[in-house]
Amino acid sequence: MRFTPEQREEWLERGYLVGGPFLSDSELDGIGADFLRTIDQLQREQRLENVKSDTASDAETQVYQIRTAHLAHPTFDRLVRDPRLLDAIESLIGPNLRLVHFQGLYKPPRTGGEVAWHQDDYYFGVNKANAVASCWLALDDATIENGCMWVVPHAHRQMYEHRKNWDPSEKKGFFFSIDDPQFDFSNATPIEIKRGQCLFHHGLMPHRSLRNNSARMRRAFAIHFFDATVTDFRGLYQTMPQENTPIVRGGA
Repeated sequence: MRFTPEQREEWLERGYLVGGPFLSDSELDGIGADFLRTIDQLQREQRLENVKSDTASDAETQVYQIRTAHLAHPTFDRLVRDPRLLDAIESLIGPNLRLVHFQGLYKPPRTGGEVAWHQDDYYFGVNKANAVASCWLALDDATIENGCMWVVPHAHRQMYEHRKNWDPSEKKGFFFSIDDPQFDFSNATPIEIKRGQCLFHHGLMPHRSLRNNSARMRRAFAIHFFDATVTDFRGLYQTMPQENTPIVRGGA
């Protein structure tokens, strides 16, 4: 899967594209089963984190995270190195690709929580324009009812101010959210996509997801890449073990 130059211009102009599916039904079945097995294992080991950013108690709403998913299961490591995925990312940000963050996100039926508006670049701090692309891969049909992604078309022209929701040394997850009077989300757009489809969004694209009010689970991967030649980015990611942020194509 590779985007055309015209599609890349659309990505730069609008801030996002929908692509795929690039995986077969049988591949999606296998990945989805390994996703649930990993969630179960993390829960048994008491390592399953609730990273939602709404104000409800953890008992009321949940967004469970498989953190650094490529290290959690070999199936996910193969996924992040899949040439079909990397071809798409390369066509957006160039041939040298580093994985900066890879998370599985699970919203249980009825109690799946909210992730507030944020920009990935605020977390990553990459000091190069148009150098970050994120792939949000749906493992279930993603709808408004079960907590699909929302974006604000054309709102990726600037970095907005964010507030810190909690101390990340105490809890991981979505600890920043947009808190800026300039941020206008009046034309926020839900991105409802089918299982296997992907939302490819710009690193500055504000996005959120709302609660899962449906009787169905909502599973997805958020896979974040940036230009591997960039050396100036937020210290948090510079100090991570190399295996957490590997170069997956090209070189630095």
